[in-house]
Amino acid sequence: MTECIESKRTITTNGYSRIFVDGKNIQAHRWAWELINGKIPTGLVIDHICKNKKCVAPDHLRMVTQQENIMAGLRNIDNRTHCNQGHPFVKENIMVRKNGRRECAECNRIRARKNYATKAGR
Repeated sequence: MTECIESKRTITTNGYSRIFVDGKNIQAHRWAWELINGKIPTGLVIDHICKNKKCVAPDHLRMVTQQENIMAGLRNIDNRTHCNQGHPFVKENIMVRKNGRRECAECNRIRARKNYATKAGR
């Protein structure tokens, strides 16, 4: 694999590079993919094999489903199979925040129950 080619354009708070093309603000890695490979079909996303969100090198990108992208990201976090509380990182137990952060769904449910009980004065 070649070295990363990092876009020097606007970097968002979640680490992705964005560029303006034809008056539209788009993610640089998606633009790079479509420039080389054509349109990205609905339901698929572009994954950074190198895990560098600013990278636009064509051989560092691959088209996958969102679920494959989530699971690939989890495998890259120290190859962990469970969260810090011991809940398994399986398809049914993964939440993805708007900023792309992956979290344990069970931990979020437990936290929400505690917050509700605290607010309800229980």
